Amino acid sequence: MYLTTKVAQASPAYQISIGLDLGIRRGILIGLVLLMSTTLGWAQPNPSGSRLGVPPADAPYRNTKLSIEARTKDLVIRMTLEEKIGQMTQLCASSITLDGTKKLDLNLGKIRDYIRNYHVGSFLSGTGTAEKWADFVKGIQEVAMNETRLGIPIIFGMDHVHGADYIDEATMFPHNLTLACSFDPSLAASMGRITAIESADLGHHWNFAPVLDVGKNVNWPRLYETFGEDPYLCSQLGAAYITAFQNCPEIAPYKLSACAKHFIGYSDPKYGWDRSPSEIPDQVLHEYFTPSFYAAFKAGVKTLMVNSGELNGEPVHGSKKLLTDLLRKRMGFEGVIVTDIKDIMKMVEMHASNHDEKEATLRSIDAGIDVSMACSDVNFCRYVAELVKEGKITEARLDESVTRILKLKFELGLFDYPYPRKDRLGKIGSAPHVAEALKAAEQSIVLLKNQDNLLPIKSAKKVLIAGFAANSKRNLNGPWTLEWQGAPESRQPAKMLTLAAALKQNLPKGSSLVVADSLAENPESPSFATYQQQVQAADVVVITVGELPYSEFKGNAVDLGLNPHHKNLVMAAQKAGKPVVLVLICGRPPLLADIEAKTNAILFAGYPGQGGGEALAKIITGAVNPSGKLAFSWPVGGAHTAPYYVKKSEYFHRKPYEQNLPLFQFGHGLSYTTFAYENLRLADTVITKTGRVNATITVRNTGSVAGYEAALWYLTDEVGTLTRPVKRLQKAEKVWLKPGESKTLAFEINPHDHLSYPDAEANRILENGYFTVRVGDQTARFRLK
Repeated sequence: MYLTTKVAQASPAYQISIGLDLGIRRGILIGLVLLMSTTLGWAQPNPSGSRLGVPPADAPYRNTKLSIEARTKDLVIRMTLEEKIGQMTQLCASSITLDGTKKLDLNLGKIRDYIRNYHVGSFLSGTGTAEKWADFVKGIQEVAMNETRLGIPIIFGMDHVHGADYIDEATMFPHNLTLACSFDPSLAASMGRITAIESADLGHHWNFAPVLDVGKNVNWPRLYETFGEDPYLCSQLGAAYITAFQNCPEIAPYKLSACAKHFIGYSDPKYGWDRSPSEIPDQVLHEYFTPSFYAAFKAGVKTLMVNSGELNGEPVHGSKKLLTDLLRKRMGFEGVIVTDIKDIMKMVEMHASNHDEKEATLRSIDAGIDVSMACSDVNFCRYVAELVKEGKITEARLDESVTRILKLKFELGLFDYPYPRKDRLGKIGSAPHVAEALKAAEQSIVLLKNQDNLLPIKSAKKVLIAGFAANSKRNLNGPWTLEWQGAPESRQPAKMLTLAAALKQNLPKGSSLVVADSLAENPESPSFATYQQQVQAADVVVITVGELPYSEFKGNAVDLGLNPHHKNLVMAAQKAGKPVVLVLICGRPPLLADIEAKTNAILFAGYPGQGGGEALAKIITGAVNPSGKLAFSWPVGGAHTAPYYVKKSEYFHRKPYEQNLPLFQFGHGLSYTTFAYENLRLADTVITKTGRVNATITVRNTGSVAGYEAALWYLTDEVGTLTRPVKRLQKAEKVWLKPGESKTLAFEINPHDHLSYPDAEANRILENGYFTVRVGDQTARFRLK
C-alpha cells in the first residue's frame, strides 16, 4: 500500500531539522517515518523476510569495499515491494516543478510525495542554466538520500543528443546525420567526451543517446538523429560516442551511462511517419538493424531504449520475442531496458493492442522492460503492485529489473557521489569545446556541386545572402536545442555566429555583403521586390533553403518537396542569371530536381550546430577545404527512394543502372582539390573461410590544396543463395594529404565479418564464390573457397 500522508507535514520537528546537519536531519526524518509506521501499522514484512527499518551504517550495501554484485544483492533483499516498483519508475521534471514546465524551480512538496510515498527512482528532462541545474538535481537528491529509509539515489536522464543541449551556453555539435558525413569516428568521440564533461557535474547521469537506428527511410522525420543509412557507419560512430562518453577521465569522480536507442526497426516505418508501423523481414532485421546495437554492446553501453512503434504487427514495448528472445538471449544484452516516453499507455491509445493500461503494463514487463518512462503519473506503480498481489507478476521478476537498475546506480558511483558540484562549470561552452564543435562542422559539411568552380569565393565580390537560415542561430542548431523543437533565438548560445555574421567576417577584402530581409521569400511581401533588386546588384547569391527545426512526429511531412517560398528565392536568382550557392539546412533531403540543374554550387549542412555558420563561411571563402561525403542517398524524386545497398533485381527492368542512381549518391562529396586512387592490390585472389586477405590502395592528392579524403571500401558478393545487395560499405578511413602527398591504406578482409550474412534466424551464411572489392574508382576480384 502506498503512503498518502506526507511525513514533512506530520510533525513540527521537521522544521527544526532544516538547519541541522544532513545526517541529523536524515535521522530525525526517518525516525518520524518509523514512528508513524509502527503507530499506523505500515511496517509489514516484505516477501524476502526483512522488515521495514533503517539499515545500519555498516549494512553491506553501504560498504564500498564489497563488490557491486554483493552490494546490490543486499539492497534488493531489504526492499519492500513498493520500493522495488519505484525504482522501475521514471517521471518527467515537469511533474516536480513549480509551474509544471521544464523550468528548473523544484516543488519540494511534489518531489517528497513521489520519492517518499512512491519511491520513484528516476527523473528526466528539464532546461536551464548550469547553476539552476546543479541546485535542481541537488534538491531532488537530498530528498532521496536523506529523507528515505534506504537512501537510494535517483538517476537523472537527459536527451543530450548533439552536445549537452539542455544546458544554457553549452557546446552544440552538429546533429548525427551531419556528423556522419565526416566518416570520422573521432568526431563522434569528441562529441561524446565534451557532452560528458559539460553535463556530469550537474547530475545528468543517464544520457538517452546515441540514436543507433539505421536511417534508410528519408521520409522519416528523425532521419537527422541517425548516423545515416549504412549499418557499418552507424556502428562505428555509435560505438565511438559510447566509449568516449562512458569512459571520460575528466569527469572523475562521476561516471555516466549512455543509452542505445531505439531497439529495433524504428527508423524504417512503412509509410515514413514517425511512431508508425514497420514491416521488416527477420533476415533484413538481422542484416541491417542489429549490427549497430551489437557494436554498442561491445563498446559497453549500459542501457537501451525501446522503439516507440510496432514491428511486424506487434508493439515493440510488448514484444517478448524482441526484448527477451532476441535482445537478451540471442544478442546478450545485460543492461537496463527503458521505455520511451509514455509508451506503455501508447499500447492502449495508439496501437490498440491492449484493453487498458494495467493490461499493457503486464505485457510490457513480461516482454522485458525494466524502467517505465511514465513521465506524468504513477499509475505504473499502482498497476504493478496490483499485478503482483494478483499473482500475474512475480516479485522475482521485479527483482531482475531492480537488480539491473541498482547495479547501474552502483556502477555509476551514485551512492558515493550523489550530489552535483559547481567548481568546474567554467568548462561548459569553453573555447576548446566550441573549437571541437567547429571542427566537426567543418569536416562534415558536404559540397554536392561546384559548377565552373564557383566556390571558393577568393576575390572581391558583391555577395547577397538570403533565406530562412541566413541570419538565424536556431535554424543551424536545430531541434533538441534547449527545447524539444529548438529554443527561440533569444536562448541560443550568445557567442555563436549566424551564417551572415560569419560570412561578413570571412569574405575577401573589398567584398560587400547584403543580407536580404527574412520576409523576402514570400512573393506577396514587398520585401520580395526589394530582394529582386538586390539580386540584380549582386555578383553571387547565397541562398539558405530547407526545413525549420522539428522533432519526432512534429516533423511528419506529406512529401519531400522543397518549401515553395524557398524555391521562389532560388528561381528569382536563377532567372536573373546570377551564380547561385545553395546552402541546405534540413533534417532530411528535400527534392531538388527542378532547381538543381541551374544551381551553380550546393552545400549540404543539415543541422550543423553552433559552429555551422562559421564552418559554412570558411568553406564558401576557401579557408576550409570541404571533405564531407553523404551518409545517405539523395533521392531524385519522391515516388521511389532507396538506400545505396539496393539489389540487382531492383533496377533490372530499369537498365542501365547508372541512369537510375539517386540525385547524389551515398559517399558523394566534392573537394577543392582532387584525389587519385592507384594500385589496388590483393595479397591473394583466393581465400579460405578461416583465412584473411589484405587489400591495399594508394591515395594521392593530385591537386593544389591540402585536404581530407575519406576512403570508402565496399564489397560485392556476386552470387548469394539469399540475394545480395550491389555493394556494402565495410571500412572507412579518413586521411589528410598535402598537395602531391600520397598514403597507402589497407583493409584486411575477414570472411566471417565481411563475407558472411545472416539468415532469418540470425545464423551466419558463408558461401563459395566470387567477391569484388571497390575503393575509389578501383576494383579487384577474389574467390572464397
